[in-house]
Amino acid sequence: MKDPFFVAADYGIIEQAKQLGVRVQVLDAGGYTGLAKQVSQIEDCVAGGAQAVVVTAIAYDGLNDLLAELKKKNIPVIDAINGVSSKDVAAHVLTIPRAEAYRAGEYLAKKYPSGTKPVKVAWLPGPAGAGFVQAFDAGFHDAIKGSAVDVVETKNGDVGKEVQARLVEDLLQTHKDLDYLVGTAVMTEAAVPILQARNLQDKVKLVSVYMTPGTLQNLRSKRIEAAGATPVVLLGRVMLDSAVRALENKIEYRDVGLLGKTYTTSTIGTLDANTVLAPANFRPVFSLNK
Repeated sequence: MKDPFFVAADYGIIEQAKQLGVRVQVLDAGGYTGLAKQVSQIEDCVAGGAQAVVVTAIAYDGLNDLLAELKKKNIPVIDAINGVSSKDVAAHVLTIPRAEAYRAGEYLAKKYPSGTKPVKVAWLPGPAGAGFVQAFDAGFHDAIKGSAVDVVETKNGDVGKEVQARLVEDLLQTHKDLDYLVGTAVMTEAAVPILQARNLQDKVKLVSVYMTPGTLQNLRSKRIEAAGATPVVLLGRVMLDSAVRALENKIEYRDVGLLGKTYTTSTIGTLDANTVLAPANFRPVFSLNK
């Protein structure tokens, strides 16, 4: 829950659970290095009586053995947000990370098409090995192919602000002629004060693949240039709803993806933030007993 993206998803899950009268337990594995913890959390939940599992996987392949076991036990699993390679799930409800990063790359490619002056970009998509990062990579690089956008270095790391800040510092130290830092919302939030402290806020521009309250505020105040937005609150609702449908054998769509849009400082006023972010006064809910 250190990322507001997941707070928004939690809000959607809890609101849908209240509407349907479903008991929910939410667990946080602590970050993208906690695969073993996530496995044990899921095992504990099922041992404790959970009838269905909604999981945002830490690793694309890392849960496959567990998911196979759950299928044998007739415990339906909803593959949520990041994506897994396993076929042993009842449904996929994803943010389509490839499309999210593609939109960010497309924004830059349209601004700097082939034949224009090349722009130097550092790419920070998140932790190596995570399914969404692999999709981010594929989408972003596909979108900028043939454009004047030059990725001078890719830096991987957990989506905690401290880790991302260190990566930004390293990149600014290594590449004195950098034009853009592009990547996670947490990275752009961490980069804003660093660029200001170095007096680089007008030289090195920021593009976020997705939206958090911090990126929304920074976009409105023109501290970042562009950010993608996916209706994450709605996604949380669909994740929970899909789990209930799986239990009732009423799954209609096994592959659900929510589409988003890239917003700039000039178009951010058109965004309905309530579909993307949890209310400002919402605090994460980890247990709901109806």
